[in-house]
Amino acid sequence: MQAALYHADFGYYTNLRGFGKDGDFITSPERHPAFGFLLGRQAVDVWEALDRPRPFNILELGAGSGALAEPLVSLVRDVVPEVVYTIDEISPSLRSAQQARLTDPAFRWHGADEAAHFILANEVADALPVDRVVVRGGRLRELRVGLDQRAALAWVEHDSVRAEIEAYFAALDYLPPEGQVADVCTALAEWVNGLARRLDRGVALVLDYGASPPRDSLLTYYRHTMGSDPLVRLGQQDISVHVDLRTLVRLAIAEGLQAGGVAQRSLLLNLGFQQVQARLRGLTDRQALAGLVEASGPGSQITALFLVRGLPNYKPAGATGRADWPAPHNLPSLPPDQAEAEFLSQWQAAFGTP
Repeated sequence: MQAALYHADFGYYTNLRGFGKDGDFITSPERHPAFGFLLGRQAVDVWEALDRPRPFNILELGAGSGALAEPLVSLVRDVVPEVVYTIDEISPSLRSAQQARLTDPAFRWHGADEAAHFILANEVADALPVDRVVVRGGRLRELRVGLDQRAALAWVEHDSVRAEIEAYFAALDYLPPEGQVADVCTALAEWVNGLARRLDRGVALVLDYGASPPRDSLLTYYRHTMGSDPLVRLGQQDISVHVDLRTLVRLAIAEGLQAGGVAQRSLLLNLGFQQVQARLRGLTDRQALAGLVEASGPGSQITALFLVRGLPNYKPAGATGRADWPAPHNLPSLPPDQAEAEFLSQWQAAFGTP
């Protein structure tokens, strides 16, 4: 998985250039820019809780197309006098795309190891490489990658697992059921340590699909077609695994952080989703934004996890809500789809600008 996603020459993320129909699977920021706008409110809430530091340092891990960063900074700039938005991006192709898109002087791609007040990790941890195991006779056995009789890549069961995998499940006090495959990210501790090390007094917001305890949740995405075989189309398809959020929280607490979470759907509603949606005029906008809070959609399956340092009495607005959100202005919107564009053109010709 490490090689397939991050190989210096042939890795999927090494060469990924964008999102949408010709790029990666579309995540929440690409569905509607108001997602970043709403998370900007959470950023401002953190800034106010920290007594308005100057500069206000934001760090985003894996910024993708920049679709989250762009509207977030647009909102924050209206309130915060001085903001520095650092992007820690491992993909050289995506970094180039971000630099072409994000022209505000607040953005930078250096200093990612410096302390930040607010850290964002939107669907990043699910791309951390994992090990696969299966239980046989009440014992863990590792699934490794080998060759079958046709010299094609295939799963090969090993009669034991490495010590760090045993330790992971021991810490969980859990053994998967007999015959069940599970994906386990032994690199999660290092990832959480890196996040905690860079979090100054402030908040980290981690958004991801969760699987606790670990199970077989590995998925692939190839040209927006979902699959589950990572041994094909190496370097051409995305691979993701749901995150063991229970372990992530335990590791964060061990790093001295407070932790709590809500569903992404609740996060957006608490940040004034309905107020923002009411101000969108286009059908395309309203439908795209509504998809982020559908009870059966990703917004209910993704967890928004708050990790807090140095704010013992802080209650994030995204977790508790508030009733006095200021009226949004400069609200970002999607371009109308073709059908709506044709309708608006006819409307304008007959009646003037609606």
